[in-house]
Amino acid sequence: MDLNELDFENVGSWPALYRGIFIACACTVLSGVFFYFITMPQLDNLEKVQENEVVLKNEFKEKAALSSHLEAYRAQMVDIKLVFKGLLNRLPSSAEVASLLDDISFVGADNGLQFKSINWGITTEGELSTEVPISIQVVGRYQDLGHFAADIAALPRIVILDNLTLTKGERDLMTLNVIAKTYRYKESQK
Repeated sequence: MDLNELDFENVGSWPALYRGIFIACACTVLSGVFFYFITMPQLDNLEKVQENEVVLKNEFKEKAALSSHLEAYRAQMVDIKLVFKGLLNRLPSSAEVASLLDDISFVGADNGLQFKSINWGITTEGELSTEVPISIQVVGRYQDLGHFAADIAALPRIVILDNLTLTKGERDLMTLNVIAKTYRYKESQK
């Protein structure tokens, strides 16, 4: 039988060889269409899911490592809160800022210094605190100025000495110009 004589409307009457070839070709075309439209998108999706699995496994490992130290972190947070509370207690409240000026004056007088001026500076608002500067000018011997700075550091409230300038005066006296800064925690202001 010749290929031109084959009737596509009556495939069942074809010789077995031609029917087998036709069925094999039809199955190959259907398999290709099925693979292209059904299997390929699923394979692409599988690849994306496998990549996501790797990312999620890495995240899980990181979180597992963090969670394995959770108790240590909690204990550390308790310690940090205690230290923070202690530091907050060393910051003066609004009412205590005025008494801080008296403390500085007392420390200076106790060290034999003579105050030329002591003035409030312009307060600066920060994110968590308010900076309160005090401009101080004192005259005294070098050793007395050093004791003054050490005694200021030993005050129960936090005071930072900034912009120190020493100038030599008469005899063995020196003039110290300094900005003493303290801070008020914003939540504690009333």
